[in-house]
Amino acid sequence: MKVISPSRISPELLELLQKKKVVEEQRIAQQGFGKPIISTEFNGRRLVEIGSEIFDAGNCKTFHEVLPAYLRVLLGEEWIKKELELVTRHPILQWHNAMIAYQKKNIPGEIQTASTLGAISALLGLSYNLYLMAHNSELQEKLIKRLKDLNQFLGAHYEIQVAAFCIQAGFEITLEDEDDPNSTHCEFTATNIKSGRKFSVEAKARTHGKNSGAISSQLYSALKKSAEHERIIFININSPEKPKDLESAKWLHEAIASIRGAETRLKIKGDDAPPAYVFLTNQQNACNFNDLELDVGVVAESFKIPSFRVDYPFAGLKEARDSRGRHKEVTDILEAIKRHHKIPSTFDG
Repeated sequence: MKVISPSRISPELLELLQKKKVVEEQRIAQQGFGKPIISTEFNGRRLVEIGSEIFDAGNCKTFHEVLPAYLRVLLGEEWIKKELELVTRHPILQWHNAMIAYQKKNIPGEIQTASTLGAISALLGLSYNLYLMAHNSELQEKLIKRLKDLNQFLGAHYEIQVAAFCIQAGFEITLEDEDDPNSTHCEFTATNIKSGRKFSVEAKARTHGKNSGAISSQLYSALKKSAEHERIIFININSPEKPKDLESAKWLHEAIASIRGAETRLKIKGDDAPPAYVFLTNQQNACNFNDLELDVGVVAESFKIPSFRVDYPFAGLKEARDSRGRHKEVTDILEAIKRHHKIPSTFDG
């Protein structure tokens, strides 16, 4: 390979390279560090590459149109037809019906922007997260089956969201073999693409409507799973509380107090519980689908990792910088969650 000095490259080529760099930076800002959206139009039809397969999205004009169409294929028309015959329908069908009704009422004719219903946000969010898994890792049929099962829907929905968080933050996802009867497993292994650092990731979603933010049972349930690598635990509080300032949220203070209390007393099979990074989220996509806006709150905490606590008193800037370097991969996940809360509408970033 021959290395060319920048001084010997023509101004036209330098400008082209700079434009490509800017375009890639814009794409990452929009889509995160996963694989880019790969799409083209052929004979008047929109084709989208998803993993190793090509999805024919028909006459879809935007990526937002592609996502619900892709979700229908994953769920299957037969299952959808059966659900439509029920009086109490699956949340996904409720989201879809609410989206159709809203579009008929508010978005006639050509493509427009509009205030997004919680139902549309929830439907597009689930579709996009499934797309990210299929495009960057794998999408197991048993996960789709769990998603269709009302008794397992809440947990499966959150696991898919957590996998998407990690993909957007620059991690490769390897799903665990949960059919292995000889051991318990975390949801997946997340390997940072740049550093190679590996984490065993577990996701726990609380049911809606609980008055307390206590999470001792979710923490214990996650920590008792076998893990080959450093642990990251995601817990969705699912609280109806909507404070203007996240720091004043009652659920947050109760959840952190629950973690701190468990640090000194929690045992796993008689031994002290292992340390873990903990992400506390408060997303209600699976419940409040009629809200015009969905509040999303996330806080990075820890279990027995003092320097990753939200209130850890650093002695100075150097200690804070050193700590940030030690926890960089986990901090990247937090930044990705905050940054990539909007779903791409275009195909080119």
